[in-house]
Amino acid sequence: MSYVDYEYYKDTFQGTVLDESNKHKLERSSDQIDSLTFNRIRAKGFDNLTDFQKDKIRKAVCIHADFIEQYGDYINMPLNGFSAGSVSVNFNSKTFNGVSTTQEVLNYLNQTGLTCRRI
Repeated sequence: MSYVDYEYYKDTFQGTVLDESNKHKLERSSDQIDSLTFNRIRAKGFDNLTDFQKDKIRKAVCIHADFIEQYGDYINMPLNGFSAGSVSVNFNSKTFNGVSTTQEVLNYLNQTGLTCRRI
């Protein structure tokens, strides 16, 4: 189950990276957001969250889906960078709870209170 449908992505979030043919990445993104929040969204139920939390989660899903679309080939690589002569490339993604994402996604999720490791 995705926390964001394609209409929300296009109309509200005004995303431009995904199109109709790869909208399945919104569901993949939602699954990874569940991992980043220790499945607390599923446990509590998305509809039972506050409007503030829902808004931040939806934005995080859209941003993470864009990240998956743009950098998917590099996300699961065993390298985090490489050098060739005078050229050096480093990947600046963050890995949290086994999921590589951007700091922006983590910032949105941290605002929800669902990423805290305390019980």
